[in-house]
Amino acid sequence: MNNLIELLKALWEVGILPALLILAIGRLSARFDRNKRLTALLGIAERAVKWAEMTFDGGQTQKAQAIKMISDYLMKANKAHLFTAKQIDVAIEWAVENMKEAEK
Repeated sequence: MNNLIELLKALWEVGILPALLILAIGRLSARFDRNKRLTALLGIAERAVKWAEMTFDGGQTQKAQAIKMISDYLMKANKAHLFTAKQIDVAIEWAVENMKEAEK
């Protein structure tokens, strides 16, 4: 145990441990921000899917309109660069599955 404490002290004094802590905090912060953005995208997708389902007939038309609505919203919010087309597609599929589960 004493050896571990001495090792940690030495790493702290030479600056390695503080650097590792800063790196870990940066990574956790980036991950939290990414999760927050994806959660927001899922909420937008859910609203878009509900709107498309009430407004349009047919699966492909509904999906295309939901994609358009999400893309337009992200462009207006200047956040389109944060998401890929695949992420938007996955969010729409998740929203559709979520709606189906809610109907059961």
